[in-house]
Amino acid sequence: MNNSTPSEPTSEEGEPTSFVEKAKNWYGKHRTTIRAACGAVGGVAVAVAVVVAGKAMEQNAPEDAEDTGSAADSVEEDERRKPLVRHSVSGHTRRLADGREIPVSGYGRGGSSEDEDEDPGEAAA
Repeated sequence: MNNSTPSEPTSEEGEPTSFVEKAKNWYGKHRTTIRAACGAVGGVAVAVAVVVAGKAMEQNAPEDAEDTGSAADSVEEDERRKPLVRHSVSGHTRRLADGREIPVSGYGRGGSSEDEDEDPGEAAA
């Protein structure tokens, strides 16, 4: 009796017929070529990412790059910004991130520090 039959069938040339074995043998023969190709593709991908990031930064950059003023200066110069007006916020319920709802009592907001000296009754009138 001969029990030396292979676990996987082989072709007439003695090569393994399973896909995994064929892939292992093919990779072994072409290892350096595969690694070089992967390196080249990776290098191109990095170059593309750098170019795209540079273009995105150019688009997001302010048009007047010479202006080195602070954020406070830009707020003062921005005429579109409306001055804060003192007003009352009515009571309401607020839903928190965890799903709970909490009651919020009414309060006043807005106005400048000069408005705080006024009597709240006068400001509402």
